[in-house]
Parts: sequence; C-alpha cells; structure tokens
Amino acid sequence: MSVKPKITVAEYLKQRLEQVGLDRLFGVAGNYTAPFLNTVLSDKISPIVISHNANEMCAGYAADGYARLKGMAGLYVTYSVGAYSLLNTIAGSYTEQVSLILINGAPTNKEESVERNAGLMYAHTTGDVLPNIDMFRGVTVAAERITNAVQACYQIDSVLTAMLTYKRPVYIEVTEDVWRALCNPPKGLLTTGVGAIKSSSETDAAVLATMNVLASTSRLLLWAGIEIQRFGLEESFLQLLDTVNKAYGIKNHEAVHFVTSPLSKSVISELNPLFEGCVTLTQKEIQSLVGSDGVIIGLGAWTTGKNTGNQNIRSNHTILAAHNGIWVGSLYFPLVSLGDYMEKLRKALSAGKRENKTQLKGLRLNKESVLLKRTEHATATLDYDSFFSVLQDWITEEITLVVDAGFSLIGAQGLKVPAKDGFVAQASWLSIGYSVAAATGVKCAQPDQRVVVVVGDGAFQETCQAISDHHAYGQNNVVFVLANGIYGIEQEIVNPNVFRTPPINYPDQQLDDVYPYNVLPAWQYSKLPEVFGGKGRKASTLVELQSILEEIRKDTHSNFLIEVIIPQTSVPAAIGRTLSMSVGEDEIQNPKWPPAGVY
Repeated sequence: MSVKPKITVAEYLKQRLEQVGLDRLFGVAGNYTAPFLNTVLSDKISPIVISHNANEMCAGYAADGYARLKGMAGLYVTYSVGAYSLLNTIAGSYTEQVSLILINGAPTNKEESVERNAGLMYAHTTGDVLPNIDMFRGVTVAAERITNAVQACYQIDSVLTAMLTYKRPVYIEVTEDVWRALCNPPKGLLTTGVGAIKSSSETDAAVLATMNVLASTSRLLLWAGIEIQRFGLEESFLQLLDTVNKAYGIKNHEAVHFVTSPLSKSVISELNPLFEGCVTLTQKEIQSLVGSDGVIIGLGAWTTGKNTGNQNIRSNHTILAAHNGIWVGSLYFPLVSLGDYMEKLRKALSAGKRENKTQLKGLRLNKESVLLKRTEHATATLDYDSFFSVLQDWITEEITLVVDAGFSLIGAQGLKVPAKDGFVAQASWLSIGYSVAAATGVKCAQPDQRVVVVVGDGAFQETCQAISDHHAYGQNNVVFVLANGIYGIEQEIVNPNVFRTPPINYPDQQLDDVYPYNVLPAWQYSKLPEVFGGKGRKASTLVELQSILEEIRKDTHSNFLIEVIIPQTSVPAAIGRTLSMSVGEDEIQNPKWPPAGVY
C-alpha cells in the first residue's frame, strides 16, 4: 500500500479550503501569513483568489458581504495589529450567522520562547501568546492555535467542520515556522454537522401543534426570515406557501401572502405576487394584523431589535421557527431543524387537504406603512423620502442594494427590490460603515450585478477607503452618501426633538438642538474619487439627482460616488410618523420620559 507524500501545513490548509468550496480571501498581508499566501499564489490552478484591501475593517466587511451571497469567505491578517482591527467585523458576522475563516499568522515558536524566557518583546506582541485567540473565542464557533505540524491536520479539520456546521466565523492562528513544516495530506472530505443532533419526535409535535393552530384560525401570514437564505431553503419556502394556498382552496384575492423584515429583505424576490412588504413586526403591528383570529408563522425569522422594534412578539398569534427550535405560541419544541419542520408541515398540509374545513384567508398590511412618499417638484430640495422615491424608479433587477445602518436602512426598507438577494444590510449588528466595504465583496460575489450603496455621511466616514478598493478591483459600484452633516440616528434615539415639526420648546436650549458630539466634520464627499479613483458627483435637487442617475445608467464601467445633500432635520417618513408619540432615551424634560421598553 503506497503512502502519499507529506505536504506542508500551508498546503494542507489550502487543499481543505478548496475542498469545502472557499474561493476568495480578503485581507491585509503581514509576514506571519506570507508562507500561506505564497503557497496559494504558487498554485496557478487554485480557485482561491487573494484580494487585498485598504484596511482590515474594509477586508472584514468585504468578506462578510461575499460570504452572505456565496456561502463562505476567508480573511488573512497580520498578528495583533491587524487582527485586533477585525474584532468588530467578525462579531457582526457571528451575530448574523455568516461563514468566515479568519487566518492569522503568529511569531515563531523560537520567538515566543525568547520573548517568554529572555524578556525580548517582538513587534506586534504584548508579551503573552494568547490575547489574539482569546479575543476571538467569544465571536467564533471554533478557534485553534497551531504550534506544531503533527496536530495541525486535526485542528484545521475541526475548525472547518465547525464553520460548515454552525455557519458562523472560525479562527485559526498558525505560528510562522509551522506553515512550511510537513504533515500528512488530507484524508477524505469534510462534512457538515448540520442536522446531526435533532429530535424527530419534537419535529412531529411542532407540526401537530401548528396544524392545531391553523385549524382554529381564519387568517394567516408567513414571515420569511434570514435563515431561509442562510440554509438555502428558498424553494422550500415557496413550495410551502403554494401548498398552504392550495390546501385551503384560497381564492387569489384572499391568498396567504408573505412578508420579510430588514434582516431578510429580498431573500425571496419582491416581484413575487404574494409578497406583501418588508416590515418591522412590533407588538402593535402584529396586533393590528392578526386581530383575535389570525396567526403569523415566522420561518427562519429572528426576533432582533430591528425586526421587531426591540419587542418580545411571542404570543398565541405567533409561530416562530428559528435557531434550531420552534415556538408555537407559548409551547417550545427544541432540536427542530427549519428544513425538516417546513417539509413535514408542507406534507401535513397536503395530506390534510380534503379535511381542512377552516375558511383561511391571507392577512394584509396597512400599505401606507410601507409605501414611499412621492415627490414631483424637480427643483425641490431632496430629503430622505424624495431620494428613495427617485431611487425606486431607477433600480432594476440588475441592481443589488447594499444599505447601511441608520436613516438609510429605515428609508430603504420600503423600496421594492426586484432581484432575489438584491438587498444586503447588516440589520442586526448594525455597525455603521458596513455597506461601503461590504459592497466590494458583494460585487465579487455577483459580478454581473451593479452594486449600489446607500450610506449616511457619518457611516461613510468609517470606511471611506473602500472606494479605493472598488476602483482598484475595476468594479462599477455606485455609492450614494446621504449627507445631512450629523449622526442622525444617534440624535433621534437620544433626543428626537430637533426632528419634530414643530419641536417642543424646552427650558433647556440643549434639548432643542443637535448635540455637538453628533455633528460631523464637513467633507467634500464628491471630490474624494479624485484621490481614491472613480467619478464624483453632487446632487441637492430632484433634477440634479435624476441627471446623475441617467449618467450612471449610461456609464456601465466607472465607479461613482454621489454626494446627496439632505437637510439636517430631515427624517424618513417611517420615523416622522412616530415623532410626536416617541420620547428620546435621554430626553429628560419630556413628560413621557423615560421611554417604555428601554428603562
């Protein structure tokens, strides 16, 4: 029996990454990871592409954007000074269940020994070997420090299996001297552990409980969540939706529809005739929808702050299937995979077709809450609603939107996005600046799409260097910077009085103004492409914006940055409707303070 020749640890990791389907690395290089990167480069037929970025945060967001659409991505950094910059981005990927592997190089065993015993401190070190890996343990599902080639194979396999199983980030740290050390070649293929631990009895019980609820209700709405995309269940969702309507013999105008929420927007094409809208499902929204005889079934939908308005929405009118378990009202069924639940529910509905006596109808949203306000005056000053109204008329199925946290996300929620997976947002972690850098990865994942970013000026200042990545990669991305000169969402959360019409006149003048710490440095955003590359434009009126959009449509090769001037006190209509009733978290002179649900 022939023995396969040994290979280097760097080659082992490369082969395993190729086997699991990883084909793109983002990062900022350092000498400690160079042996691995050079191993990838030396293989001219390797599918792995090494992409470099302006900084580590841009790399982290780019990898996240790529992995959301392609399934996984890799990151490479240098020890400590590079790795520490990635903590925020990895935490966001962990929270939103995005598969990434962070590859960190480390000083050699010799250097570590000298540092520990002789007191010589090397560059990028603190004097301790564990701070890097310890920092990432809390935001990864597996983390390994590899210091010898004998154990390397097992550690690499363990980390990658965890990534495949939990679809969350993992971390691997390899001392520089181990990369070129020899180990055995890979044996077999790595497999996911998804579904390895589940309860068929709990799945059956959850389906039965769901059928009992449907037998006693008259109105239904499905809520498509982010796990539909993460686990590739889009077709299963559509089949279930079709079965529900057929099983109950529902007429077209009364059909059961579905909604999404900010985190899951566009996981199913919004051109689907049964799409009802993208909404924040607060307790009040659900109550107005279901009344006393309706139910909402959330499939892979998370009860995050942005999805539910920071409210606990579980009730007798909700069925929530996510995170490997099912809530049917107040009953909880653990260890139930979403895919199994959906398939068994579909079969139960289909089998009981002739027995369904309930006159089930679809629930309908109040369309006023999801429609955009239209603006017709060409010379009118732009605000959030008029900007998004114009953008709605311009976007096509060939456009993917990447939208940042804050007023941008709130305004974009009402857009009807034609393309499936045509809307990307970090809508749970909500780290400002995500969009500009994530667009780099989104474009790599969808090379045939035109990637369009909508970002506030405060968020843009966090990751503006990503514009240089867009240009360097030859991408035709478009970035709209909505420039109101302030951290608008922060001001609105803490004290929204400045946005009210009319404002409350407080004795303390400070409560009537934008707080100084929310005022941004004034940038000439449209001139930045002169440095970073691309074309810069500026719009403050409807006609100017429309002219620029026409130019962008004709120029399919250039990357653009458009500075959109927004009045400082403008807010999206979705916020404006609630200002008279809301109270800021530190609006202490408001009689309604403190706000319910926060304090």
